[in-house]
Amino acid sequence: MATSTQTASVPTRGDFPWWLLLLQGIALLILGLMLLFSPVTTTIAIVIFIGAAWFVSGVLDLVGLISDRSNFGWKLFSGIIGIWAGLVVLGQPLLSAVLLPTIYIIMLAITGLVYGAVRIYRGFKGGGWGQLILGVVTIILSFLLLSEPLAGAFVLPFVFGVFAIVGGIAEIIAAFQAR
Repeated sequence: MATSTQTASVPTRGDFPWWLLLLQGIALLILGLMLLFSPVTTTIAIVIFIGAAWFVSGVLDLVGLISDRSNFGWKLFSGIIGIWAGLVVLGQPLLSAVLLPTIYIIMLAITGLVYGAVRIYRGFKGGGWGQLILGVVTIILSFLLLSEPLAGAFVLPFVFGVFAIVGGIAEIIAAFQAR
């Protein structure tokens, strides 16, 4: 008896129509320009969108408990936290537009400290001077971010804007190459 198996495949860039890549590139380019030329308004809009998404996700988690009670505690907790976080962000969008990026910078700095420590360890274990230097520089930059997370949060929209512009241009080029 022969059996047929289906394998789920992750879509690759070649699986998408070229015009979807083009639209994605244009959207990234527009977002990047908005972040560079109107960082406060754009950041507030993004934060409001995140708050709404958290709220809806929390509601859907609680509604999902009606039909699926597996992992009841975690789903209940997730739903309550999602609703609460969404309401907090939507209730205080200006404060959230400062706090969320600042928290992101702190998390990034802590991750950098761990990454730097691992690089230093690898450098001493035979990874070479490059690993050691990269680790030290990463730790120094992480401490700078931790010492002024608010300043890092104010720079973040510009950094994301530049990355979005570069990514948008790359997507537009890829779209025309795929065409």
